[in-house]
Amino acid sequence: MNDNLARIFAYLEKASADKSTMDDDIIEEAGEYFKKALKRQFNPEERVFKLRPSNLGKPLCQLQMDAMGAKKQPHDSTFKMRMILGDTIEAIFKAILKASKIPFEDSEQVEIKIGDHTLSGETDLYIDGKVDDVKSCSAWAYRHKFSSDANMKQHDTFGYVDQLVMYAQGSNKEIGGWWAINKATGEMTYLELELTEEEIKERLNVIQDKIEAIKNNKPFKRNFEAVEETFRGKKTGNKHLSKTCSFCEYKNSCWDDLEYKPQPASSAVNPPWHYYTEIAKATA
Repeated sequence: MNDNLARIFAYLEKASADKSTMDDDIIEEAGEYFKKALKRQFNPEERVFKLRPSNLGKPLCQLQMDAMGAKKQPHDSTFKMRMILGDTIEAIFKAILKASKIPFEDSEQVEIKIGDHTLSGETDLYIDGKVDDVKSCSAWAYRHKFSSDANMKQHDTFGYVDQLVMYAQGSNKEIGGWWAINKATGEMTYLELELTEEEIKERLNVIQDKIEAIKNNKPFKRNFEAVEETFRGKKTGNKHLSKTCSFCEYKNSCWDDLEYKPQPASSAVNPPWHYYTEIAKATA
């Protein structure tokens, strides 16, 4: 177990037994952070598209849609709650770090040089000389993404790996990892990201290509094809969006006549739902 994670667990166990406290100045600082988060979420400044570490890990087609001002899928009523919960968890986590006597450097704005391009972004924190991110996550993501370095790379729908690479580049620090907190259970883990110098170089080259494609108005091209559905090992004739496309805010602008519905072939009480691009007549 990571030594700092062990110190956090020790502090929380004592706190749960009412045998440790949190200083008032730490609580006040967390409260100020939370007030800023509420203002940022509910009274945001006008959004203008720009390339930044938080979006450059996404597929090029999503960036192109964003740059073109394509129509987004409207957020539902849970969106703001999920965003503010993420901010709240970050504020709480940093307060716990301080109460656990774990030294860290707080967030800062950094400039990131990639090729001939300069980006800016805000890091979360540095611990032990490495750049880390704090992520609140669902129970599924906690089990399947933040459980191992390999799983994170495989299921990195939102570009968390590239984001961390860019922050390390801009801060001139080593790559650390993610402090992941399960929103459903309160579980916490630390996942260290391991990349070779060659892998880092390859990722930075891909990011540079994306930047140049956007700045040079490269013609739009969808990066993903629809997935052929199978049920019990047999093709159904239906096609649906890949997981990456299903999370994209521009899916309805990119794909025509999407149907979001439960898997037609399934008779389960809670069948999987997909965004279908084609539905065979026999299962419609």
